[in-house]
Amino acid sequence: MKSALARRQAGLTLIELLIVIAIIAVLIIVGWMSWRNQFNKAKDADRKDDLQRLSIAFEEYFNDYECYPPADILQNCGGDELSPYLESIPCDPVTDTAYCYISDDLCPRSFRILTSLDNTNDPIITKLQCHGEAYCGYERPDCATAEQEGYNYGVTSTNVPLLNPEVSPPPGSPPPGSPPPGSPDPTPPPEAGNRACDPKGECNSYADPEGAGCPITFTDPDECTAFCLTSNPSDRCNY
Repeated sequence: MKSALARRQAGLTLIELLIVIAIIAVLIIVGWMSWRNQFNKAKDADRKDDLQRLSIAFEEYFNDYECYPPADILQNCGGDELSPYLESIPCDPVTDTAYCYISDDLCPRSFRILTSLDNTNDPIITKLQCHGEAYCGYERPDCATAEQEGYNYGVTSTNVPLLNPEVSPPPGSPPPGSPPPGSPDPTPPPEAGNRACDPKGECNSYADPEGAGCPITFTDPDECTAFCLTSNPSDRCNY
């Protein structure tokens, strides 16, 4: 009897141990997925910041030369080919490779700079019409140094859309120029305030927006943030 009872107790202990192990495994998996999601969002934020800085540098370059930089300007990422407009050319924060640059001719009059965001649920991807099977419509052959097969995010000069004109927008895409899902209706003019887009395309508060050269200001921080997501350099403050 004692032997049978001991075996039964040992069996219950083993079951309890397996349950504990299973719970720990689930917690580890959930924690890893949460960490991975936050890591991807952080790296995507770095990519967005890199492309915004490149966009500003390209516009300053155009002001001086009446052309955007040559097609191979980004290939040596980490180099100083864009100096003095940018101290060093940024690389993708994960792959350490150059961003994709699409230009139109030897003296470019437009530009598209593309990358691939890891967080495919980012609403800006839908806003840019890059959420279909073709993404933004450009693939690896379009960028000699690119690692991704397709690109779902980018910035452009003000005279061209990001989506390749040879690619049809995915079904249900918002019309060009519409705000990201959930953002305020852009039809009413914004109420002037002390919030505006800084040179990096982020919404910040300014004690003296006029002195900082802010062309558009807001009182609502959410409205300001939504506008800055798709703002052009000409819509931002000077500093």
